Amino acid sequence: MPGDLPVKRGTLALLLASAGLSGSCSSTNVTTGFAGLSGTFDVTLANNLVFVTSSDRDELRVLDLDSNPRTFVPAPNPLEALSIPVLDRPDGLTRDVAYNAEGNDVPGPYIYARSSGSSEVSVVASARDQLRQVVRLQAASIVTAFAARSPAEGSGGPSTLYYAIQDPDGLFGADTGGARVMRQELPGPDALQAAEPAAIPEPVTVFCLQPGESILAMTMLAGEGQFAVATRQASGRSGRTLLVTDSGPVADCLQPSAPTVDLSEGFGSVPVRLLVSHPRIAIPDVEPINAGRYIFGVRDESACSAARECSGVLAVDTESSPPGQTARDLSGAPMLPIFPAGGLPTGLALVPDAPLRIVLDDGSVLNDVRVPLLGVMPSSNGYITLFSAGDLRQFDLSGAAARATVTLLDSNELPVVIETADLVTVTQDPTLQSTVLYEGSVPNGFYRIIYQGGLPGLSSLPRDLDAPRTFEAEATVAASARAGDLIVLEGTDVLCAVDLPITSVEPVAGTSRVRFAIADAQEIPTDCASLTRFTVRAGGDQPFVLFDEAGTFLSRDVTGASSYSIPTEYFFHAEGFYFDDDSNPLTPPVPNLSRFPQPPPPVRIRVAAVGREVRRGDRYAVTVISGIRSYIFTPDVTAGTGLAFYTLPGPVVAAQSRNTNMAYIAYPSADGILQVGFQALTDNRAQSLALVPFE
Repeated sequence: MPGDLPVKRGTLALLLASAGLSGSCSSTNVTTGFAGLSGTFDVTLANNLVFVTSSDRDELRVLDLDSNPRTFVPAPNPLEALSIPVLDRPDGLTRDVAYNAEGNDVPGPYIYARSSGSSEVSVVASARDQLRQVVRLQAASIVTAFAARSPAEGSGGPSTLYYAIQDPDGLFGADTGGARVMRQELPGPDALQAAEPAAIPEPVTVFCLQPGESILAMTMLAGEGQFAVATRQASGRSGRTLLVTDSGPVADCLQPSAPTVDLSEGFGSVPVRLLVSHPRIAIPDVEPINAGRYIFGVRDESACSAARECSGVLAVDTESSPPGQTARDLSGAPMLPIFPAGGLPTGLALVPDAPLRIVLDDGSVLNDVRVPLLGVMPSSNGYITLFSAGDLRQFDLSGAAARATVTLLDSNELPVVIETADLVTVTQDPTLQSTVLYEGSVPNGFYRIIYQGGLPGLSSLPRDLDAPRTFEAEATVAASARAGDLIVLEGTDVLCAVDLPITSVEPVAGTSRVRFAIADAQEIPTDCASLTRFTVRAGGDQPFVLFDEAGTFLSRDVTGASSYSIPTEYFFHAEGFYFDDDSNPLTPPVPNLSRFPQPPPPVRIRVAAVGREVRRGDRYAVTVISGIRSYIFTPDVTAGTGLAFYTLPGPVVAAQSRNTNMAYIAYPSADGILQVGFQALTDNRAQSLALVPFE
């Protein structure tokens, strides 16, 4: 199982081992292609052909991956790209999927197109010499999802299309139940093209849903007659994810069918909106992963108003005991959701044996590093996340541990030599006695701790010269002020050299304001008496003010025994997170609480005392580094790259054969598809050379 691998950085160590000590330069094929796409809402790939919707023209176009230069399949008039007319407004595609005895992907003869709100399905022959719609199926109700199984390898048998429909009963017809899954057998393209419509077998019902339930997503699995479905109740707030076995037709849907396995709990009991599985995966020094063992799902954010707990990608294990538990990642722990780098996932593809370019911490490059199963996840903010689907977790491309750095800067952000060392502590030790950071729980962040910094909302306030010892502010903005803080009088480009310490903060009767009192004996210098404004700065025993990178005030209680706490949670399972405590292969590993407490303590930031070298306005710049470097990138949309409109990605597809080095992403924002070359990427950078658009 994945948790059995003893590695420091599981993914990275395996990748480096497979890459060897030196890398070789990669090359990319010359590519061209323009087809006048309009409405690129989905893509699928079969026979080294990428099929893409051109929804505004009610057609599909086909990109030929075998041609050089890479281009769209030409029409009989070679000056134009081939158009495959299909149903109106196609926005969903799928293909025949099956796995042979070795667990390898077996392509079938068809791809299928549907349209949201339509009851039709276009069946398109996918062989290079047969690129056409061979039949258009009419379902009994609106088709909400579909998946298809290829004929058994070499059998010459039919393809099997499964499609989900809403309640098909008419207003005045007999009640046959609610939404359901239909099975449609389809003979080969030649037989189908020659047959009369009446010769096509009638579809049969194979699975019935609960009242008010419909299916949003389907995917085929390796088991005979098995597929997975993701359902949703009409409210949109609940749904199930089910493993279904086609055990034959049912007469009606007056009673819901029982699934083979209810997978919902493995997805955290959160509805799922996209399902994907995989062929057999070989991993060095580990038992191979059988085809269809893991079912990956994109959880549906709409189930809880886009909250984080309803987002991300999870996988369930169909071979766990009992089946359908949350899959265990490389550490042996239940998998954590894999989140995109902002936004919401718009697609998901799993790529077997993908060669990937890796840049190490020192800048050296390893090319052609083999990833046993690569996950590709575009998201709505334009970023694309690559993750190790075989390890069931994000990549960690860094060899460094979680850490914090502290520098001292003056008010102009210029460096100041630190003479008093170790005054600033960043730690997850609740006692603040030692410096410890638990890898995988520490969020990246940047903070400024400013000595005698201005308090939020209390800068450059007006002063009444008729009442020169009266200093007031609204109570709502003065909540952080206290006795010991300092009033600094100021004018245009003038600051009073004498501070006025605050002795108390008192409410002003009958108003919503507070008054900052100063001692009766406190004199206001004559040359400051005419200054019309004042600022309240931190003083007393808490003279530091903490801000985040955006300048948002966080706290002023960070000195001495006080500290600021940053909430944490585990977002990555490091090596040793779980361990085998009994050497029994039949029992799962258990949490290693001595190394990774659960839940993790917050990260605390504290300044022990005021260093002798610190002056007003000086600030400690604190950089907290998670030690986890995931693999994300975005198209470079700057002028001259040709990618200016590639801002909103959609679904993604990649070949399921070994050594697949490309993925293809639909971009509705650009009316195009984007080829992503894994061997030319650099993580955490805007990309152009590794990306090729086809429009």
